[in-house]
Amino acid sequence: MDDASSRDMVRVWFDAAMRTEVVEAIEAIHEEIAEAIRRVGPLCLASGQCCRFERHGHRLYASGLEVARCVAICRADGRGITVEDVQAAVESGECPWQDGRLCTARRGRPTGCRVYFCDPRAADIVPELAERAHAEIQAIHERFGLAYRYGEWRSMLHLVLSEGVA
Repeated sequence: MDDASSRDMVRVWFDAAMRTEVVEAIEAIHEEIAEAIRRVGPLCLASGQCCRFERHGHRLYASGLEVARCVAICRADGRGITVEDVQAAVESGECPWQDGRLCTARRGRPTGCRVYFCDPRAADIVPELAERAHAEIQAIHERFGLAYRYGEWRSMLHLVLSEGVA
């Protein structure tokens, strides 16, 4: 994909992330996840392990729309990040919004963050929830005619931030 088409794709994601009907569709998925999590009741001890990808041995994936939405929300909340922040996070093996043990992107975080719990009681539900949430996010891309790209969180952040359209 050339630079112009990549820039256009990212611009469309940012624009869509602010449209009422898209926001409502994403928030409905987030509420479904929250309800399923409430039923299981896993504990989050705010250990920050979920954000330490290399040390904890897992990867976070997100769609372009989710990434643009998170970036836009965090910027509006005064917690914007740069491409350099993403690169530093890659080098440290962590999420660029991790501050000690806490997530500073909670309101905008993607579905992958919302379904993941270290608590073993959630082990059975996490893969099922993640798969269902991913399918619903993909359907939102399709329903609203948005280019679908899905990739590792920090790589997608780099793509979105490097286009400089937000």
